[in-house]
This record gives sequence, structure tokens and C-alpha cells, in this order.
Amino acid sequence: MSRYDSTERIGINAVERLVLNELGWIFREQPIVDMGIDAHLERVQEGRPDGKLLALQIKTGSSHFKEKKDSYIYYGKIVHLDYWTGHSLPVVLVAHLIDTNQTYWQIINEDSVTRTNKGWKVEIPKSNVFGMNAIEQLAELFEGTPEQQRFRKLTIDEPLMKHIADGGKVSLALERWVNKSLGRTPVEVYIDNKDGEDILAKEWFQYYTGLSVRELAIALFPWCYPVIDEEFYEENRDGYEEEDWQDSLRRAIDEDNGIYYQEEPDAIYPYTEAAGEVEYYRLELKLNELGHAFLIVSDHILNKPVGSISRKP
Repeated sequence: MSRYDSTERIGINAVERLVLNELGWIFREQPIVDMGIDAHLERVQEGRPDGKLLALQIKTGSSHFKEKKDSYIYYGKIVHLDYWTGHSLPVVLVAHLIDTNQTYWQIINEDSVTRTNKGWKVEIPKSNVFGMNAIEQLAELFEGTPEQQRFRKLTIDEPLMKHIADGGKVSLALERWVNKSLGRTPVEVYIDNKDGEDILAKEWFQYYTGLSVRELAIALFPWCYPVIDEEFYEENRDGYEEEDWQDSLRRAIDEDNGIYYQEEPDAIYPYTEAAGEVEYYRLELKLNELGHAFLIVSDHILNKPVGSISRKP
């Protein structure tokens, strides 16, 4: 019987090489107390470590996995899953297959795993190749779990919410390409200053699929209830009136199959379009229940007295 098996060492060395040579990040092995974490990654940006960490559990060899056409399945014990999902760092399972010298990865959280009668399993897509091509996806994981990222997004948007709650105005400019299957739009967020002038607060470019303009606005800002920016529309209709968008303003009502149409409250329609290709929208963001609730939570966290900030329905 062999007294030494180099399998796990091969996997750890292979992952370290990928981290150093392709990701350009810091790899710190955790060899002293192995409670299910083999190494830590620290992200490096423009040559500077930024203190953001990921935890790695490295499994080496095909014996750990069941291969399917497009993925590998890993089966684990609940005690390990509870440890990984309760870890203070995001945990990534890394699979190194010696026979093919391929390395794959998958984040471990309640969204990615499936609990079974005897334990749990996770699917590692073969498209999740660990290395340079995964750098953007891996970088997102440094920001924490999906739950932590959603909370952080609300925190980032808190100034916009407070501006609305204090009587200010926040507007969102979007475009819709009518004949494109993949939606794309510049996203521009405007706030009004003390003189009532619109100031560009933030901007980026967004791709999306399968969303209406209203749904896109809510996906970007889940704390909002979007309506058309009536003041902006009055000044920028460019010859278009509400009547030009009647199909967008009405919805079908099925009264026992005797269908009739009713005007849709707060319907969203463009203020102009270009050559039948692009529609332009300007929406005013109102606070929904989530927005109001988050500001109450924020007041509590900041130890502000209840009611110290005005809340407008």
C-alpha cells in the first residue's frame, strides 16, 4: 500500500499556478487546520491587493465527481455544506481533473446547491473553467453572497431614496431597441438640484433580455415604482402625444371571454422614437414599499429617532 498520495498536492499546485499566472491574484494556502478550506484568494487591482477574499475548497481527481454531458456533479455531507454556507467568506468549490488537466469552479451557496435526503449536491458546469476567462465572474464573488450584494445595492442607492423621501426628484432615462432580441440601453440617472435643474448622478450601459421598460427599471432599482416623467414629457414630446401610444396605454380585460379594453393606470410609453428602431423613455422613480421600509431600517441602523426624516407616500 502506498504511503504517499500526491493527488491533492497536484490539485493545489495547479490551482495556485492558475491564480498567479492567469488571474494575477494572491493565493494563500491554509495547510495548518483543514476544516474544509484549502486556500484563500485575495484580489489584486492595478497591482494593489484590495483586502477582498474568497475561500477555496479544492477537490482533485475524477473520483470526487459524477460526469454528465455538460457538467460535473459533486455530492457532499451536510456538515460541510453548513460550514461553507455559514463561512464569513464566499466559498468556491474548485475541481481539478488530473486526467485532462482541466480546472472548473462553482460558488457554494443555497442558490447553487440542491439538498438531498442523504446530503447535498452541486452542479459544476464545464463552461465554468477556472482561469483568465472567468476573472470577471470570480471578481463578482468578492462582493459577497447574492443576499449581501442585494443589501449592498440598496445601501448604494440610499442617497437616491432619501432624495425622493425629502421631496426631491429622481429620473431614469432608458432606450428600447424595437427590433433587437437582446435589449441594450444607456442608463442615466438624474436628480434635481435646489434650482430644479436635472443633474446627471450616474450612468452606465446595460444589456438585458425579456424585460419590459417598467420591469427593467424595477430590476435596476427594486425600491422604486416607475412612472413617466410628465414634466420632461411635456417639454420633449417632439410632436408625439399620448394618442400615438394608445396600444401601450390600454390593457385587455377578460370578462368571461367578453374582452374589452381599459386604460392602464400609470402606463409607461416613450416620449419619442427614431426611425421605428429606438424608443426613448424618461421615468420618474417613486418609492415603493421596499424603499420606504429600507429608509426606516437605515434610520434604525444610524440610531436616528423615528420620524426624523419626512416620509411621503
